[in-house]
Amino acid sequence: MYVRRRRFLAGIGTLAMAALLPAVGHAARVPVAGFAPEPWFAETAFDLAKDLVAANAAGKTLALLWEQKGCYYCREMHRVNFQVPEIVAFGKKHFHIIQMDLWGNREFIDFDGVDRKESKIAGGRSVRGTPVTLFFGKAGDEVFRMPGYAKPPLFLAVYRYVAEKGYERASLRDWIKAGGAN
Repeated sequence: MYVRRRRFLAGIGTLAMAALLPAVGHAARVPVAGFAPEPWFAETAFDLAKDLVAANAAGKTLALLWEQKGCYYCREMHRVNFQVPEIVAFGKKHFHIIQMDLWGNREFIDFDGVDRKESKIAGGRSVRGTPVTLFFGKAGDEVFRMPGYAKPPLFLAVYRYVAEKGYERASLRDWIKAGGAN
């Protein structure tokens, strides 16, 4: 009786794990431990070139959002900015956001085709603090960087600046002064 119960419980455990496997496929939303998840963030292929292709195919801009555990301003960004319906709607419409860990060990294929841990990708892109959002053009070049936390009005202005390619015409400051944030 005891052996049958163990086999039964082991079988149930195996079925439960099998049910979870499809959720952890090649392109999967793998939560970063200790980070506030946003359900509208993009799933990653763990290959930045493929993530770029997915963003381009959806007509969106690829954005890597760098955070770290214990970061007060990262938490504020999720608690405040990502609770503003206008920011969330604009972000969903225009950006393919991949949440990244500044000190992370997840393996990604970088744009150059080399396997690297998140922390090495961050270092290679001079990301030293958090939060930092890197925005990439259709060819994979960094077109703008939002360093640090910004309150919702400026945060949304940056999103608009990038979505409207304001960086091609003016600095963020000049673009805002010219009324580009409205």
